[in-house]
Amino acid sequence: MTEPRIVTLDTIDHGPVTFDCPAWCIGHGWQMGAGIGRNDITHNSVRVKAGVETESHDWLPLLNARVSWAPFVELVPVVTVELDVQGDFPAEDIGRLITGLDTVQRRLAKVAGEAIRLRGEIT
Repeated sequence: MTEPRIVTLDTIDHGPVTFDCPAWCIGHGWQMGAGIGRNDITHNSVRVKAGVETESHDWLPLLNARVSWAPFVELVPVVTVELDVQGDFPAEDIGRLITGLDTVQRRLAKVAGEAIRLRGEIT
């Protein structure tokens, strides 16, 4: 197991907050200088995506998901999920959408399994 990195972020409610950043976290550059509170500090994993090409859309995004953990608010990592599909589709595209949704199901199950595994590193 990789040793966690030590990160310090300036917060608006607690000043500089120093914490361990787990190896799976992509970093906190997106939170630096953002005027965040301590409870806003969040570890995020890489994003998992799924989508499908249809005849009526070149690329149709269906899913963005990642492991996320706000250590000052949440006891364990959670799975952040964004599902995004809406529209009118020719009947011929429905089979491709179903295939894309099957991919969504497999990827969500994988991310959820990873979040559960990571709980063992925290507790």
